[in-house]
Amino acid sequence: MQASQDASDGDCVVIGYTWDGKKLAGSSPVSWTRASRAASTGKSQRSSGSTTSDSLSSGSSFAAAAVVSGPSTKAICTALKQVRKTCPQTFTIVHSPQVSRSARGRLDCFRAGARMLAHDDAAVEQGLRTIMRQFDAAASVPNPSGRVYSCPECGLAGLSEDALHLHFPLYHSMENTHAHDCPICDRRASEFRAFAVHLHNEHGPIEEREPAFPAFAAFSWVICRRPSDGKLLLCHEPAAIAGGKPAYWFPAGRVDEGETFLMAGERETQEEAGIQANVKGVLLFKLEGGLVPRVVLYAEPVEDQTKEQEEGAGGGQRSAAVGTTACIPKSLPDFESCGAVWLDVSELDNLTERDYRGGGTAELYRAVASGELAPLPLDSLSYEALEEMVQRLTKDQDCLMDHWLAEIKRVWALLKEDYPSERLEME
Repeated sequence: MQASQDASDGDCVVIGYTWDGKKLAGSSPVSWTRASRAASTGKSQRSSGSTTSDSLSSGSSFAAAAVVSGPSTKAICTALKQVRKTCPQTFTIVHSPQVSRSARGRLDCFRAGARMLAHDDAAVEQGLRTIMRQFDAAASVPNPSGRVYSCPECGLAGLSEDALHLHFPLYHSMENTHAHDCPICDRRASEFRAFAVHLHNEHGPIEEREPAFPAFAAFSWVICRRPSDGKLLLCHEPAAIAGGKPAYWFPAGRVDEGETFLMAGERETQEEAGIQANVKGVLLFKLEGGLVPRVVLYAEPVEDQTKEQEEGAGGGQRSAAVGTTACIPKSLPDFESCGAVWLDVSELDNLTERDYRGGGTAELYRAVASGELAPLPLDSLSYEALEEMVQRLTKDQDCLMDHWLAEIKRVWALLKEDYPSERLEME
C-alpha cells in the first residue's frame, strides 16, 4: 500500500484503494464499484469458509478509500463530489500542498465531501492503514455476543463494537450527522446529547473514553504560534459542536480532574492538533458568570520533536527547513478534531465569522500575530494561586458553590494586582 501524489500542474488525480490496500484501476468511481463487485463475487465463489475480515471486505461493493490530489481546489472539490455521490461510504483523502495551506480551500474540500486532509505522504499512509483497521478489529477482537453492527449514518456494515467506535468519528466528525438510536445498547437518541459522544464514552475501548468531567468547570484555550515563520495553529472542530461543519478554533478544552490550566492546554494541543507544545505565557483571563474560569494561554511548538538532524555544507549548519517541517499537525480525524493546520495570519482574511466556532477568534489571532496581545509571565504568585485553586477544585466532588465562589473571588483579586485590568474579562 503506497500513497503517491501523481498530479501534474492543472490535473486532478483520483486513486482508489480496495479493502486490502491495493490500487483500483482507473479514476472513475463507477469503474471502482464494478471492479469491487466482480472481485467480491469471485472471492465468495472461491471460498465458502471465509474469515470474518474476508466476509466483511468481500461484502463491500465500493472502494475502501479514494485519494484525490492536485493543485486546484475547484478540481479537487468536483472529484470529491463525484466520489461521494457514487461511493458514499468511501473514505476520501485530499493530498494537496496547495489546499493544505489554504484556509478557505480546506473548508471547501470538507464541504465537497473530504473526510481527511493529509499534510504529507505519511498522513495518507496513516489514513489508509487506519480505515483497514475497522475490519481488522472485527476479526481479531473477541465478541462473545457475536453481534456486528452497521454505522447508523452511512450504513457501512460488519463492524464490531470497537470498529464502530473507530469508524464513526473517523468518517463523520466533519459532517452534520443525524440523531441516531444506539445500535449497541439500544438506547434512544432522546436519551443522550449526541450519538458521537455517547458512542465514544459508553462503548469501545475503555482506555480511549474521556474521563468523567469534574463538577467544577474550568477551560484552557491555547494560541500556538510557530516562531520560525510566525504561523498560527488552528484546529478543525468536529461538526457536531461547531455549527454543523468543521469550523476553525483554538486547541481548547475542559481542565480534567487534578490538572492545571497549563497541563490542560498542552494536553489539548496534542490531542486536537497533534502538536507537542510548551506554554510560554498567559494572554487573557476570562470569568463566565462569576464561576467558570477560562484562561487563554500562549504556546510555541517543540519544533525539533521529529527531526534533529544537522544539514549544510561542511556540516554544523542547522537546516532552515527543520523548524518548519518538524511539527506537522494532525491530519487524521477523530473524536477530538477533524485535523489541524499552521496558517499565516493573512489567510484569515479569506474567512468569515461563520467559519469559526466562536466569535472574536480571528481578532484574537491577529492581535497575537501583530504583537498587540503579548504573552504575560506565568511566574507570578497570583498565577500560581490560580493553578493551585483549579487543581484543588476539580477534585472537589461536594459541589459547594459558595465555597467555589469565595475561592474564585479571592484568586481573581490577586490576579488584578499582578496583571493589567484589560487582560481580565468578566462575562
